Amino acid sequence: MTHNIPCFVAHRGYPALYPENSLPGIQAAIQAGTRYVEVDIQLSCQLTPYLCHDDHLRRLTGHNAYLTELRDDEIDILTIPYPSSTKYAPIPRLAKFCQYLAQYPQVTAFIEIKSESIARFGLNKTIAAILPIIDPVREQCVLISFDWEAIALIKTHQIYRIGWIIDGWSDKQSTMATRLEPDYLFSSIRYLPKNLDQLWSGSWQWVIYTVDDYDTALDYAKAGITLIETDTIGTLLAS
Repeated sequence: MTHNIPCFVAHRGYPALYPENSLPGIQAAIQAGTRYVEVDIQLSCQLTPYLCHDDHLRRLTGHNAYLTELRDDEIDILTIPYPSSTKYAPIPRLAKFCQYLAQYPQVTAFIEIKSESIARFGLNKTIAAILPIIDPVREQCVLISFDWEAIALIKTHQIYRIGWIIDGWSDKQSTMATRLEPDYLFSSIRYLPKNLDQLWSGSWQWVIYTVDDYDTALDYAKAGITLIETDTIGTLLAS
């Protein structure tokens, strides 16, 4: 097998040391030298995109509320604690993230459109709320989702790079990947076959998640999977 060097993707920024999907975490990841970041998008009830993985906010903020049911002004006052600190960071809007991203043209952002927002607002409204905001930096962005219909719809625009996230290892998923022909195909390491020679072949580039130690990442890179999401971006880039 060809020996390759891992190329690490900052999974939700730098959640080992900063609140996930927070601008401080993303800034720290970029300052550490990452060329790739991955963030998650949920919509407020006003269809404003925010960087947030969970719809229900208990885990992140301690509040018993759904982000998709809250107004923008209600979300803007919420904060997420740092992992090992008394500090807090707000939930950033996608627009603010894109303004920051524009300062670093060498960085590619994988932007995951969460299924909860699609289910609540519908596919067309969700996509329509996101695309105009990323357009100024679309050459730096790859729109990704578990929802294959979202990816298929975005692909019809023919100006966006796309990535599909599989939710298992099956013939059905393989067939859908072939139909979608995404630029990137994402998989949890839990779904990968033990023999990585059995990876589905296609025009896409594989991206896997989540690996937090260098030796494991190197093993995947040796097998040809070089884009690897990690929660400990600064540590692995320094390895």
